[in-house]
Amino acid sequence: MAPGSRTIAAQRREPRQRAFKVPRIVDHDRRREEIARLAVRVIQRDGAESATVRGIASAGGFSIGVLSHYFRDKDELVGFAFQWLAHQSFADLDAAVASAPPGLARLRTALEFMVPATAAPSFIRVWLSLWGGAMRNPALARVHRAYYARWRRYLGRCLREAVQRREIAAPRSLRNATDLLTAAVDGYWIGASFEPRRFPLRRRRALVAQLLTTVLGPAPAHGRRAA
Repeated sequence: MAPGSRTIAAQRREPRQRAFKVPRIVDHDRRREEIARLAVRVIQRDGAESATVRGIASAGGFSIGVLSHYFRDKDELVGFAFQWLAHQSFADLDAAVASAPPGLARLRTALEFMVPATAAPSFIRVWLSLWGGAMRNPALARVHRAYYARWRRYLGRCLREAVQRREIAAPRSLRNATDLLTAAVDGYWIGASFEPRRFPLRRRRALVAQLLTTVLGPAPAHGRRAA
């Protein structure tokens, strides 16, 4: 066979081959989101430490090669999964407060949302996995910091709106008020998750209301609190 004859023959056959092939279009952003969902599901079941790339691939019917195309290693995959979860959490928060007016009513609704009515063990596991991982994994630590920075900005915005609407007096320190609300709500949802009978829905709402009064003080006499 003359040099190059195979290539020529292949080139002659190429138009016929192309005629029967339909290129497969892959939405890479959607595929990464799909993998993130799978990773969160596996983390909910096994915990972040026990979750493996092989297990995540198996859960979605993917080969390990597919996952490695999008993520260098497990740390990058888990970090992206938590980043996706944080984004979803804020999307759910926006939906939950959509009907609440700005200011104190929206702040109270947001705080109540962050203390879920029913926290399944899988919910607890996935967030505690993030906290535990953030102590050792710089990528998870960045996700954790970004999540809480966004949550504090959200609370700060609600507080400023409440002041502008004269629903509360201006806090002596907006930063301190924001940090107190953030830390207290974390404690509430952990307590409610482990002892749901101790923290029924009515009591959780009462505790959020008491928290707001404790941190922000009573409403000004000339102000108006949202119902």
